[in-house]
Amino acid sequence: MNRALRIIFSRYGIVVIILILVLGVIALASQRAQTPLDGGNSSNGGSTAEASSEAFTEDDGFATENCEGDDCYPEEELPQEAVDRSVEFAEAWLNPNGYSADGWYESIIPFLTDEQAELMQGVDPSAVPATEITAPPVPEGLKVAFPMDTGTLTLTMTEGSNNLTGTGWLVSAIDWEQS
Repeated sequence: MNRALRIIFSRYGIVVIILILVLGVIALASQRAQTPLDGGNSSNGGSTAEASSEAFTEDDGFATENCEGDDCYPEEELPQEAVDRSVEFAEAWLNPNGYSADGWYESIIPFLTDEQAELMQGVDPSAVPATEITAPPVPEGLKVAFPMDTGTLTLTMTEGSNNLTGTGWLVSAIDWEQS
């Protein structure tokens, strides 16, 4: 008995005990991964795959892009106030007044979320790749696209507030696609 305890509590004995515990945990985890998500079995006569997948076919309230019929939800549309606000930003973004970097930044931050304003800090207005808006804005969902002389400016609008303005529509993302 004394010799058995000496072997168990030696370095090699402890390594073997830890190895057995690790292998046991791995075996239990792999067995758990093979069970259905609902944790039940098929006592109702159906297969477990059918029973567990039924829970995922219920309407979760989110629309999908490829939906048809009554299961679709209308895409959110921007109010005219948001489109007007995006037009004001696009016009300021083009820098028609020839502001310096600081002046240009000050002219556009009232239209931006705080996060987007941080991203725009230090941007040189001479890097703006367009000089004029060539067609009316095209709102789609929460985005407004502006055809310009050298590409398309797409603004994502969100309702919120920033450090300079009260609650209203703000630009939360700016995307440029060169034509």
